[in-house]
Amino acid sequence: MQISDLRHEVRGRLLAFAWDQWTQMGVSGTPRRTDRWAADPEALLLFTLEVARADARLFDEVLDWLALNERLVSVQRLRNLCRDDTDRALAGAALAWVARPRSPRPSDPRLPAGESSRAVQLFRDVKADARRADKTFRTYGWLKPPTERSGKSQLPDLFAPINIAFRLRQILGIGARAEVARFLLTVQAPSVTAQVVSASAAYAKRNVHEALTALHSAGVIDAVTVGNEQRYRIDRKRWAALLGLTEAGLSSERDWPQLFHALRVLVRWLEDEQHDKLSDYMLASEARTVADEIVPELRYAGVRIPLDARPGAEYWQDFVELASAALAALG
Repeated sequence: MQISDLRHEVRGRLLAFAWDQWTQMGVSGTPRRTDRWAADPEALLLFTLEVARADARLFDEVLDWLALNERLVSVQRLRNLCRDDTDRALAGAALAWVARPRSPRPSDPRLPAGESSRAVQLFRDVKADARRADKTFRTYGWLKPPTERSGKSQLPDLFAPINIAFRLRQILGIGARAEVARFLLTVQAPSVTAQVVSASAAYAKRNVHEALTALHSAGVIDAVTVGNEQRYRIDRKRWAALLGLTEAGLSSERDWPQLFHALRVLVRWLEDEQHDKLSDYMLASEARTVADEIVPELRYAGVRIPLDARPGAEYWQDFVELASAALAALG
């Protein structure tokens, strides 16, 4: 498979997945599937801000959703999930756009082209005029066509399995306690350590430990000692009754922060068309470097990784199989 073909396949599959997730969460559109896993709102948002650089309509509809539902989103958690400058620039621009003055204002005047000389095009297939680009996004280094809310988004259905994070935030507030409860309720394990909880909660270990201690003191989660290790568990049946569900009706857990970060790295590498000019050997060599970065997170997320690596230029086929395995993890 040529890199251009792999780029096209990965782009299409990830965009379809993102649309399917967001339309189940309130973005305008008709969901094509009903997922029983628990979405991770901030991890999905950060993932979509990258993927939707290939779909301007999805990008703008997610901004519209964020403007309507910002009280359900943790700004701190979104920032904690950012891994690099690109993540921070995308998240910062989206948050600043939502926080901009709500009152009507005149259109930004035409600016000198030099003022935007360091900014880069946000969308891969839609070019923005540097002098008329969205002022908020330009501040964060992105050239984006002017953004207006569509007003089509809705509040998430709190009783849909995919939206259990939002329901728990309504009960426990925006913070580590809600994320701890979500993870313990959805993970398929009898008990887990604080370290494992922290990887999903995406808060500082101190915040997660304080949340675990508070929930345990309140008698709503259990703490057990196994060897010299403190482990935590939750009574799923009792919580299901509180939520008006059966235990079997609870959402399932996925390691979204790890999977989505690996996919962002993959997308950014594939979308760099400079790689189209590389020889087969150099392409395989660079692909191996990318794989070394993302394989640990893919493994953590339960992705089955091919074990035997081919030598030299033949490694490219291994990389194609790795990308296919990562896509398959999206169900």
